[in-house]
Amino acid sequence: MRRREVLQGLASGLAGAVAAPGAAALTREPEHSGQDAGAQQETVPRILDDHGRATLARLAEQLVPGSADAGAVDLLDRVMAVEPMEDQRRFLNALGAFEREARFRHGQGWLDLDERQQSEILGEASTLAPALPEKPAWTKGQPVEPAPAGPEPPASLRDHFDRLRGIVARAYYATEPGMKELGFTGRMAWTSFPGCAHPEDDHR
Repeated sequence: MRRREVLQGLASGLAGAVAAPGAAALTREPEHSGQDAGAQQETVPRILDDHGRATLARLAEQLVPGSADAGAVDLLDRVMAVEPMEDQRRFLNALGAFEREARFRHGQGWLDLDERQQSEILGEASTLAPALPEKPAWTKGQPVEPAPAGPEPPASLRDHFDRLRGIVARAYYATEPGMKELGFTGRMAWTSFPGCAHPEDDHR
């Protein structure tokens, strides 16, 4: 995924949910202790069970190295739980596609495969032809085209690969390690914007 695509993705979708007021609380555990902490933890929505989170963690690290350690898996688990149902369905289908592929080829779940077997499946998935039509890039001034009517064609393993890699990448680059990789230094305010000088600035 190119740096420009990542930056564009951060402006909408998953990253937009992360940046929404109050959503930062989803990236950290409650600060309370005792029974209050347990009660608050139970109220945090999640979409995956333990096996699903472990599978996502393994896939995420293979698709976007460093994403699991950065907390992208926990972030995805919580944010996707409050996403629209259709987005949840696509996400779970993409995750389940690799579990099914592992069982079809080797009779074992994804977590039971060795690294070579997993890499072979991911490598092949990345080279298959996508079944879903690629959305044309939008440029400023163009109208936003509505989604085509009717059901979309069944997704291929390549489509699931692209979808999962994209959503993991957006989650990773919404975490502090991911933002630092893009050049974020933690600074939130400037007296002037670098590279955005104006003639009147010299008279202040």
